[in-house]
Amino acid sequence: MATVELINLLRPIVAIAYYVAFSALALHKHPEYLERLRQPDGRFREMFVQEVRRFYPFAPFLGARVRNEFDWGGNHFKKGKLVLLDVYGMLHDPRLWEKPELFKPERFANWQGSPFDFIPQGGGEFELGHRCAGEWITIEVMKQALGFLVNHISYEVPPQNLYYKLDRMPTYPQSGVIISNIRRI
Repeated sequence: MATVELINLLRPIVAIAYYVAFSALALHKHPEYLERLRQPDGRFREMFVQEVRRFYPFAPFLGARVRNEFDWGGNHFKKGKLVLLDVYGMLHDPRLWEKPELFKPERFANWQGSPFDFIPQGGGEFELGHRCAGEWITIEVMKQALGFLVNHISYEVPPQNLYYKLDRMPTYPQSGVIISNIRRI
C-alpha cells in the first residue's frame, strides 16, 4: 500500500516536470508566440498549454487488460488480453485534428471536442471516466511555469539533442531541455 501511495505522489510530479520541459521546448521551437504568451489575461497561455499537451504527449501509449469480453470495430477482445491505446496517434489523427502535424495553439480558441478525443491525461469525463485527477493542477502549473519563462527570465537554449522517442514511457527529450545564461528580466 505504501508503494502505491508513493507512486501516486511521484507520478504527477514527474508528469508536471516533463510537461513544463515540453512547454519550454515548444517555446524554443515556436518563438513567434512569445509576445502573445506575455499577455496578462493568460487566455493564449491556456491555448498554448493545451497544444503542448496535445503535441508532446507525456504517455505516447497506454496499456490495459480487458476486463470483460466484447466486440468493437470489427474486433473481438477476450478477457485478459493486453491492449494498447495509441495516445500519440489519437492526438495526431487528421480525422480529429486539422493539420495535426503543426503546433497550433489557436486550435483551442473555441475547441468543443469530445473528452474522448483529447486524451493527454486519460479520456472521458473527469467525474466518471479514466481522466487523471491531477489534470487541472497540471494545466495550472504549466501556465504558471510558462508565465515565469516568458515574463520573468531570459535564457538561451544551447545546442542539444531535443529528439524524443515515442516508444519510451514517459517520453522526454534525449537531453532534457537545457537552458543557459539565465537572467531575471
